[in-house]
Amino acid sequence: MNKPIDPEGFYTGPELKWSVEDVECIAQRLDYDLDQATLERVLIATFEDNDGLMQEISKHIEATLDYMDNTDAL
Repeated sequence: MNKPIDPEGFYTGPELKWSVEDVECIAQRLDYDLDQATLERVLIATFEDNDGLMQEISKHIEATLDYMDNTDAL
């Protein structure tokens, strides 16, 4: 089985890939009509200023650890 962990220990799975099209879909849902350059800036800013994102991922890691511990999967 190929593990999605690089030699430095970082997760590299496809779930974390976000595209400009993803940003465009969300922007359209919120009634924004943005050009390509702005969509790119939004995408970059989302991951550059990522304290909230990192907190959410940390919460999910904690929940996964609890679940795996409770189901004897650790």
